[in-house]
Amino acid sequence: MVKVYITDKKISGLRYLPVLNPFFGHIKNEKRLFADMAQEEFTEPVFDLVKDIKEADFVLLPYEYFLIEDTGRYDYLNEYVELSKKHGKKLLVFDLSDFDQKDINIPNAYVFRIGGFDFRQKENEFIMPTFVEDLSKEHKIEYRTKSGKPTVGFAGRAGFDNLKSRIKFHLRNTFIDFNMIVTDNKNLEAGKNGIYFRKKSVKTLEKCKNIITNFIIRRSYSSHINTVELPPEEIRKQYIDNLVSSDFALCVRGDANASCRFYEAISLGRVPLVVATNSIWPLWEDLDYSKFALIIDFKDLNKVCNIVSDFYKNISNDEFVEMQKNARQVFEGYLSVKGYLKYILPKLAKSS
Repeated sequence: MVKVYITDKKISGLRYLPVLNPFFGHIKNEKRLFADMAQEEFTEPVFDLVKDIKEADFVLLPYEYFLIEDTGRYDYLNEYVELSKKHGKKLLVFDLSDFDQKDINIPNAYVFRIGGFDFRQKENEFIMPTFVEDLSKEHKIEYRTKSGKPTVGFAGRAGFDNLKSRIKFHLRNTFIDFNMIVTDNKNLEAGKNGIYFRKKSVKTLEKCKNIITNFIIRRSYSSHINTVELPPEEIRKQYIDNLVSSDFALCVRGDANASCRFYEAISLGRVPLVVATNSIWPLWEDLDYSKFALIIDFKDLNKVCNIVSDFYKNISNDEFVEMQKNARQVFEGYLSVKGYLKYILPKLAKSS
């Protein structure tokens, strides 16, 4: 494994990155429900932590980037930047937030983000999987065989819990639409909130005669104690049952240009139906996503009925089952956080 160095200095009140859980343990955040459970599950080290920086392949910024910004501890950040520069080691920086439309400008660094846009990506930025639970630990993987019509499933937020959030949604979209007209930049539409694309996807698919929809629409975010609509155990059971009972898992961006549902779906060996919004995907150049996912550009949502039904009609049962198996294998080897970092870090170490 690659070797990583951090200093002994800490920022009071901040949790270390989940990738450091194997060394320092996990500090629970009871409010974050499933997101916290996914990070708590990260217990196997993907690098060695060394005490001598001379032995290290990388220097690691041990906290999430925007959490450091929020504390105003630029002195802490600059110390790591200078340390990596002094010893000729690349600095590893992680952004696990929804702020993928904000720039991170750090010299001599590899920046890992869970979401991003292809027209904004910097050369030193890498898209990584989100932290999700391996749902095969809760439900046995059973691959689906073809039937008359494909079933597309979705269980998640695609509505509004109050008038304020609805007004904010429409104001933001109006602002983006205005900028699109002024700048003639069609890429700006991809920056609309995920609810916009979720509502549009759901509405379009529900009209499809050749597709069975299996939708559970939530008005609020289900992975926080303050917004969850039902008891967490019931929410999670419905979510997993929805994935298991569907041929395709509809995966649409959230606040970040990323989808936790994508990684949860492939952990169960389900084929993601992805609405791509100028998205960047982990290891896109190394993996053939068509072997385990059906990806549709958001500009083609009006054609989604024909795209899905034709795809399902033309693929053999054996090929469909193989896609599901590929999804699970890719999750294990490359698109879980563990698999991804075990693959990418040695590769970057050789090129540094």
